Amino acid sequence: MGPAGVPYVTPDQLVQYLPAATLSLATLDQQQQACLDATEEADSYLRGRYGNGTGQPFTIQAWGNDLIRYTAYIAIYLLMTGPIGLAPQAGADANITNNYYRAVGWPDRPGTGWFPGIQRQAIHPDITPMLAIGQNPGADVPQVFSAPPRGWTCRRGPQRVG
Repeated sequence: MGPAGVPYVTPDQLVQYLPAATLSLATLDQQQQACLDATEEADSYLRGRYGNGTGQPFTIQAWGNDLIRYTAYIAIYLLMTGPIGLAPQAGADANITNNYYRAVGWPDRPGTGWFPGIQRQAIHPDITPMLAIGQNPGADVPQVFSAPPRGWTCRRGPQRVG
C-alpha cells in the first residue's frame, strides 16, 4: 500500500489495460475494490522481500509503471472473474488470464510470475520502500559473515609432536 493507503493502481489507470466499454460493465465501487484487493495481493508478495519482520505496516514510498501494470493485471482478473464475467468464446479472455498468471505465476509452475520473482529477489522492480524508524536500509541485502579459519594457528610451519 502506498502512503495514506493509496493503492498501486487506480480505476482511471485500468483503462490502459482493458477497453473502457468492458470496464464500464463494473461500477466504480467494484473497480476501486478490485484495485484495493489487487494492491493487497501485491503486498503479500512484496512483504516477503521488503518487509522488516517487525509486524509494522508495510508501506511503499514510490513505485514505477511496472508495479502499476502487474497490479492492474490482478485487478482486471478480479473484475473479469467477478462482476463483469469472462466470455471464453470471445478469445480475449485468454490474454486476461495469461496476464494474471504472468503477474502471480502459473498454477502448474510454482515460483513463476513477476511478484514471486520479486519475493525471491530475481526481479528488481522500481520500488522505494518506506523505512520504519530504526530500520537498517541494507536489511534486505544478503550478507556474509566469517571468522578466522580454525585449526591453523601455527605460523612457522608444521611441528612434530613427540
